[in-house]
Amino acid sequence: MIKRRTLPILLVCLGLLAGACSDSDDAETTTTAAAGGATETSSANDTGTETTAAPSAEPIRVRAAITGGEDTINPFSYISGFPGWNLLMLQYDSLMQLEGIPQPWLAETVTANADLTEYTMSIVDGATWHDGQPLTVNDVKFTFDYFINNATGRFSRDLRGVETVEVSGNDLVVGLAAPNPAFDLVVLADIPILPQHIWEGIETPGDQILDIATNVGSGPYMMTDYQEEQSYRLQANPDYFRGAPAVDEIILVVFADDSGALAAIRSGEVDVIFERVSPEQISLLDAQDPLDISQGPEFTTQMINFDASKRPFDDLAVRQAMQLAIDSQDIVDTVYLGAATVGSPGWVHPDKSVYNPAVTPTFDAAAAAALLDGAGYLDSDGDGIREYDGQPMAFEMLTNSSDSLRLRIAELVSGFLADVGIQVTVASVETATWEEAVWPGFDIGNGRNYEMASWGWSAPIQANTIRIAELVNSDPGTGFLNLTGFANSEIDTISAALLTEADQEAAKSLLMDLQVLIAEQVPFVLLAYPDGAYVYNSEVYADWEFIAGQGIVSKVSMLPAAARP
Repeated sequence: MIKRRTLPILLVCLGLLAGACSDSDDAETTTTAAAGGATETSSANDTGTETTAAPSAEPIRVRAAITGGEDTINPFSYISGFPGWNLLMLQYDSLMQLEGIPQPWLAETVTANADLTEYTMSIVDGATWHDGQPLTVNDVKFTFDYFINNATGRFSRDLRGVETVEVSGNDLVVGLAAPNPAFDLVVLADIPILPQHIWEGIETPGDQILDIATNVGSGPYMMTDYQEEQSYRLQANPDYFRGAPAVDEIILVVFADDSGALAAIRSGEVDVIFERVSPEQISLLDAQDPLDISQGPEFTTQMINFDASKRPFDDLAVRQAMQLAIDSQDIVDTVYLGAATVGSPGWVHPDKSVYNPAVTPTFDAAAAAALLDGAGYLDSDGDGIREYDGQPMAFEMLTNSSDSLRLRIAELVSGFLADVGIQVTVASVETATWEEAVWPGFDIGNGRNYEMASWGWSAPIQANTIRIAELVNSDPGTGFLNLTGFANSEIDTISAALLTEADQEAAKSLLMDLQVLIAEQVPFVLLAYPDGAYVYNSEVYADWEFIAGQGIVSKVSMLPAAARP
């Protein structure tokens, strides 16, 4: 049976705290002071699961398929945004937990001052590390300081702009250099809290090799075994501060690609796939008892990147022509069978409250060809391929071999561009090779080693709308996700202002303008926002909770109803 998420999409809005402007019907306790006062969000337990599994005296053991290994899944070694970060957070906790919107978790309360330059978190009592040591506010302070001082991990980027980190009783008080309206989402709901007594002796965390005794978190699961590129074993933490998990053991089985994972769930070798199921498989899998499907909206993106610092992609006419030549609606219909939303050329999802309706996708191959003709990119020898600087407009597009949908998208895009005289050869490579070419060492300071690439971002980048600045600003300190080398002074100015604008209406105005500019300047071509569909064996475990923007792969799915936000 297909279980679809029927609640309104849980959108993360601009505001003092994301919880204060949710479109969700989910219960939450929020106290907002009068004008000029602080905003406080308090923890509240309520249920919202889609199904309820029958009680069982037998331990519940779930075998989950993933495509590609995630290294040692510690805060400095995991590989992908999805499902890597999700798996990391089964072992670790953050101060707030995403349940569509950030809600208090290790933080019992979160308070921001009026201008959003100071955040105060009161830490829960009773949380412990996997080795039995108590988790205290000192661990939280240590975590902030450690990530700030060790810039090898991606979480260090979240903390740029943090000026002070102080302990006051059981509270952590964080002072910022400038207002940050998304601090709860970008930092508090993202960063894993580290045990000081483990990590304070590790001076080079990026080089840390997994030791089970070292990979200590406070989350609902403890890693007890790791077989490189084969499997992981996660054991339930019976002393978890929110309550013992409903699933006693999770075994992550690594497959080379999604076809292997699909064969495994059909044969009963695994019980759930921790990856999205391709649209054409949904009805087929759902027809096979006891398999069921959990489906709903997500904020992941599918896009085409190019090195905009090199010829001919540094020419606006070429970028605009490619955007016009690609039929995103056809990609949604053909690849996703309609289970996706056509991408906005201004980046922002059409369901977001800050979406600019004046920015709409346009497919016009004739206009694309005319634009290239007018810019001097002609096919002088009649071979069907235009030339630039005396050489053919023939490029390689990288995609990761483990993702069959992305490969199909790349092939379709190749066809669309061929129709206007641009030859694109699709190269399907291993995920690590693909990532290293597009984002070497996950540091844009290392440059780029690709011409074109089929790419995408996990949900948090789209869910927090102001993070668009990270993708388009040319300053490496601000645009640390600018993987195309794109640069535009006007976009730099607006995107930098957006990151520190505390006034909600002013920020919305900046976003409206920024969407127009992005659509005009084309730093990348955004194709689609796919829905998520996940297959699982309901006889093994049925209480999977689909979170809009995250899917089912989260600790929330593994906890009993009473322990969920």
